[in-house]
Amino acid sequence: MLKKIIYQNYTYILVISLYSFTINYFYANIGAFPIDTFAFFDTAFNILQDRHPFKDYWITTGPLVDYLQALFFLIFGLNWKSYVIHGSLFNTLISLGLYLSLNKLGLKKSYSFFYSLLFATLIYTITGTPFAYIHSYVFSIVSILIFILSVNQFSKIGFFLLPVIMTLSFASMQNPSTLINILLIIATLSFCVKNNKILLGSFIMGSLTSLIIVALFFFITEIKFLDFYKQYILFPLSIGENRITDSELAHFGLSDRLTFRGVIGHFKFIHLYIFTILIISFYFFKKNLISSKLLVSNCIIVLSSFLLIFNQLITSNQTYIFSLIPLAASFLHLTILQKYKNKYLSIVLILITTLITLKYHLTYNTERKFHDLQNVNLKNAKSASLINEKLNGLKWITPHHDGSPESEINQLKEIIEILKLDKSPKMVLTHHQFFSLALNENLNIVNRWYTNDGNSYPLKGSKYSEFYEKHLNDHLIENKIENIYLIGDANFDDFFSMFFNANCYDKKIINQIAKVHKPKNC
Repeated sequence: MLKKIIYQNYTYILVISLYSFTINYFYANIGAFPIDTFAFFDTAFNILQDRHPFKDYWITTGPLVDYLQALFFLIFGLNWKSYVIHGSLFNTLISLGLYLSLNKLGLKKSYSFFYSLLFATLIYTITGTPFAYIHSYVFSIVSILIFILSVNQFSKIGFFLLPVIMTLSFASMQNPSTLINILLIIATLSFCVKNNKILLGSFIMGSLTSLIIVALFFFITEIKFLDFYKQYILFPLSIGENRITDSELAHFGLSDRLTFRGVIGHFKFIHLYIFTILIISFYFFKKNLISSKLLVSNCIIVLSSFLLIFNQLITSNQTYIFSLIPLAASFLHLTILQKYKNKYLSIVLILITTLITLKYHLTYNTERKFHDLQNVNLKNAKSASLINEKLNGLKWITPHHDGSPESEINQLKEIIEILKLDKSPKMVLTHHQFFSLALNENLNIVNRWYTNDGNSYPLKGSKYSEFYEKHLNDHLIENKIENIYLIGDANFDDFFSMFFNANCYDKKIINQIAKVHKPKNC
């Protein structure tokens, strides 16, 4: 009997691993939305060239994602497949983490298995490739699960690890990590002070360990704390403040999202599960049917879900939190089983959750909605190896050239050949952030993103614009930049005219998506 249980458990783990890795790997290779798809491609390559975020290029998100991807490039090679393996492995680890956590909390292995598969379908697969928001979301979910397990088991190791994972979450993206971290800090202090102050000591030790690791990072990379503070803390705070206060400087205002459809309708299934958890949990607790630990766990799931919804409302990206549905469903199932052991009720709950998951799978995975490809004929995609062999595996099609990917591919190939021939110190401004890796050359990228909406860098008039201009000018002088290439987006013209003196450059059109500005006497 024991051998059968162990065999069954390993079988579940193997199937979850294969499924979560494979589904992410498959969909990650379908189509591209360059500004998001390649956001951590060349920046990670730059780290291997000893060029670091904050110091050598301006970023407001995801330094940990860059360093992790640099590690994947070292292990698996400088190619697209290494990029996809990164996202796929994260999808695998978090799905296994949910399965093991649900087992520890007492949910049957078979039920935990099904919920983990559903979770794997929606957690990272919607984008497939490394993305700061989803890395932070994944680490936040890990933090939540560690807290819940630590509360249930009074685990010193768990409370030690918690601040370490919370730090990794914040290093991936400021939000949703900040919101979830604040919640978990408050919950940890409340629980430990009330129940076991020794556990609070473990949490403090984990926090100190995290601070030491962060300090070592700054020391080794020689990144100035002020650069980090202004790029990663102050400037993003100003963006969030502008959105919440509906400032005219904001790309959008929070009030624009506070509609019935935006708050309730769009997240209706998440609301359905978390409100059901809330009602049943307090009713069962009043009837002494569930423990205080399970009540705390459920409250953390509910409050985290509300915070994640709020974060989604102030985020300009596509929705990425629908994996909360199978996560919340698993805790609802765990709660219901405290009174009702009916097998058919369990099957109905899993079936309903499966159908809801399938709905979002078809929209976000099959149609690639997160990358704005839902209205694109994905069958027109061509092999990205036609652009460069290092992109082999990606089926190239983008929202902007869906009718003729061949035309975009040919123009990108032409640009690569021109960049090869140009031996001068040059700078490439693009959202197609793969040229540096493709050419194995430092192309002096200065930003991760160049959107002209005040989100990527401070616009003229911003209180951080002087700091950014100094960063840009220092970069130009130190690297003796001559030719400046603008590739792929009309916004780059706005960026160029905002920060460069057009009278000092001759502009030459390369093709429909690229131009070069060459210096002249002025």
